Amino acid sequence: MLRAATFMATFALLLLAGCGESKKAVVVHHPQWDYTRYKRVAVVPLKSDDLRGTEAARQAEYLLVDLLAGNGAFTVLTRTDLATVMTEQDLARLSDVADPATAIPEGTIQVAEALIIPRISTFDLAAERKELRRPRYARDQKGRIIRDRSGRPRVVGEDVIQEFRHKALVGGNVRILDVATGQIMLSHSVPPIANEEQQWGSPPRATPEELAVRAAKELAVDFYKRVAPVATDVKLKSDMLIIALEYYEGRYEKTKKVPRTLDQFLLVVRDLPSACDRNSFRVTIAAEEGREYLFEEEFVWSGSRGQRGFVFPVSVAKLADAGGEKFVAKLFAAGDDAPVMEREFELVAPEKED
Repeated sequence: MLRAATFMATFALLLLAGCGESKKAVVVHHPQWDYTRYKRVAVVPLKSDDLRGTEAARQAEYLLVDLLAGNGAFTVLTRTDLATVMTEQDLARLSDVADPATAIPEGTIQVAEALIIPRISTFDLAAERKELRRPRYARDQKGRIIRDRSGRPRVVGEDVIQEFRHKALVGGNVRILDVATGQIMLSHSVPPIANEEQQWGSPPRATPEELAVRAAKELAVDFYKRVAPVATDVKLKSDMLIIALEYYEGRYEKTKKVPRTLDQFLLVVRDLPSACDRNSFRVTIAAEEGREYLFEEEFVWSGSRGQRGFVFPVSVAKLADAGGEKFVAKLFAAGDDAPVMEREFELVAPEKED
């Protein structure tokens, strides 16, 4: 049997087929605990330290249980199963104590081999409204931003707008307890997940409370992927990794040619499939023929990012100083040496004056 240490948190994207604008792939994840030794698990009721998070915690718990039950790696016991040996009050106390092993007398819970103990420790809601001044850009007949010879957008005026923003922050932790020994097999914390919506002129449709439920469900997905092995088919589209000059009115100005006169451009990862939620990824940029990374960042994909995605500002000067004109941006799944997506681009000189 493989030791628990061998089950490193790696995400291998094994390419199965690809043509045109998309690739089919399999996302594989192995948790960091020896899950193969445990067949019967139970989920302790998920609690929120903030009472405002009660509904979000309830829905996250249901999702976590459903995901584990559908995974096939475990037999997931119900609250009724646990109630035969522990009261609801006992279960609540178990999720409260700093060391859950001290809350279970040895041999008390024989119906389960491991307890999954999730918790929401950070819960915050916000509804904001502020006045913004936004530049108005010149546009051509097709609606594209007009740029000067140095590559900078031409500003023809300024608009004053009211921006409304609803936001929720939800973070927490999950622990796995060996019932027989009281040993903590896994302890994992998730930094607060931000789920927000913004709109100009009127409040967004989703309330902060609704956004909190979405964030809590994303937290449950993270917990699930730390507890159970997951292999999911996904489809990756070519425009999920892009080079852009600007983000304006909900759209990226995509390009393959970056003017050398700009201070920076945007490397964007966006709209990844839901199967990628809470998976770790890495983006890099290197010269077309080079092996040294001129830019490198790691991130955990969050479904709340959606089409806006993760945006990484990249210094034009740093690439220019490295020499050469052609470069390649790559997206890797953490732990995999082969990129799952690539995007070629080049630095170009500004147009000459007539």
